[in-house]
Amino acid sequence: MLIKIPYPKAMQITERYKPSEELQDHLSAELSPEQLIQILEREKLYQDLVVFLAHGLPPRECVAWGLTCCNSVETPYNQAEKEALIAAKVWYQQPDEPNRRFAEQAAQKAELQTAPGWVAQAVFWSSGSITAPETPVVAPPPWLYCHAIAGAVNLAAVLPDGSKTEKRYPLFIKYGVSLAAGQTHSVADQVP
Repeated sequence: MLIKIPYPKAMQITERYKPSEELQDHLSAELSPEQLIQILEREKLYQDLVVFLAHGLPPRECVAWGLTCCNSVETPYNQAEKEALIAAKVWYQQPDEPNRRFAEQAAQKAELQTAPGWVAQAVFWSSGSITAPETPVVAPPPWLYCHAIAGAVNLAAVLPDGSKTEKRYPLFIKYGVSLAAGQTHSVADQVP
């Protein structure tokens, strides 16, 4: 049972974004999130599954998933990417406004061509205002953090050259499903 996904129907999650045609071909009104995950995994529609799962998870679990995936790859990260992962981890441990703003700065340094950059960006988009602190509050669009984590997980699966994609996706899906089931990963112990 996926206790962290509070929706009985998969369509309640796919309403949050525009699913691909391939996913829509498998979607029906009676499917639960678990059932759709099983179908997408069986069909190896991994990118669709990542996007679906990211949109079903709450912000902290979503960020934990991105961190876990990034920290599980053997790709060496540069200093800015390491700092982005550290900032996301700090926010995960203490999700407050100063740590959210710290993640914003780290995401800008790491840039959004990298999985760590997207994880830090997801933290920034998870709550609060997306404008500068001294300006009027503008909330991030709903579910924007989900798109960022989906981007992070998909990038971590395919970079740098796509040679490990088929091994990484099933592992990353396993991480995400276990978080959705309420299991915790030791994000605090992971060092980028």
